[in-house]
Amino acid sequence: MTENEIKTILLRNNPEKLAIYLSIILEKCKDIAKESNMIGVFMAILVFLYYMADFKQLESLQIGPLSISDIKTVKIFIPLVFAFLIFRFVLLGAHKAELHKIIKEYTIEYFKFEDKIQQNALYMDDFTRSILPFSLYGEIGKLGHKGKSKFGCFGAILLFPITGFAVLPFILEYIWTKSFVEKYDTLNFTEKSTVVLTIWMLVLSLYYFIHTIIISIKENRESK
Repeated sequence: MTENEIKTILLRNNPEKLAIYLSIILEKCKDIAKESNMIGVFMAILVFLYYMADFKQLESLQIGPLSISDIKTVKIFIPLVFAFLIFRFVLLGAHKAELHKIIKEYTIEYFKFEDKIQQNALYMDDFTRSILPFSLYGEIGKLGHKGKSKFGCFGAILLFPITGFAVLPFILEYIWTKSFVEKYDTLNFTEKSTVVLTIWMLVLSLYYFIHTIIISIKENRESK
């Protein structure tokens, strides 16, 4: 949805309807934030399990109520589950970006908020950010915005290592899947199917991620 389309919808509806709509969007933002955090926790657990399986002396593992008796057998399925979490996280991220764009236009149109750099689609102004649920990544992202302060460039340099976390899941997935592909002929049918599904899920995530970026760039150009 382009900015012009959002503005048209906002202008065609009365404040009461828009207030209800805004409350629904904000609630969805909270739900997305919670699920994104849970996905991050599950990803960390899967990384831990994958590398713990390489310890020969470790035959079983107890994580809260979950008991894993054969870690080495479970290891083959970890990349598939991890790939699904990546796909889910990418979907949530794209949906959250759409909601944030709508809320940003709402604040501009109805609160008459003007920001010198509000045309930057990647920048979230302080007023709009105050309406949204707290986001650690959103707050940290302010450091990398040029023009926010005279230390903007320095903040971007400090944030560069953090941006690596965005591609780290894909790198891990590639390393894990590659190790199974190299010994593909020795795997049984279930293991081969798992590897194929993992690759498909990863490619689907990459395609959706790139496709979403292309659509977003196109919509931003059409709005100018």
